[in-house]
Amino acid sequence: MRSIVIKPRRSAPAILSILAGLFLVMDAQAGALPGKNGSVLLRMCKSADTVKMLSVMCHSYLDGYIDAAHHHDKGKAAFCLGDNDRKTAPDKLVAWIEAHPESLTQPASEVLQQALARHFPCKRQK
Repeated sequence: MRSIVIKPRRSAPAILSILAGLFLVMDAQAGALPGKNGSVLLRMCKSADTVKMLSVMCHSYLDGYIDAAHHHDKGKAAFCLGDNDRKTAPDKLVAWIEAHPESLTQPASEVLQQALARHFPCKRQK
């Protein structure tokens, strides 16, 4: 008498798709958390001169915010930066946050808007 053994097939693509689904659910839940605030900006940009990765993160975050603000405001943003200003922006941001401790708990976008408008105002055309 012959016995037939049925072996369950475990497909690697099926397992990977289940794991990917779990990852997406976890990522969606993490997205519900509040965004960055002034304290995150301070930690990221304060050591930008000494830690290469923090420098890249700080400059990238600032560049993204600046580009988005100018795009959103159709060129009428409250701040204007030249090429050299983008290099000094992290130091100016750190100085502004340290002078305004209430900004540590404010959303990063508000902190950036205030600090950049203060240090890099656009010149009014007459």
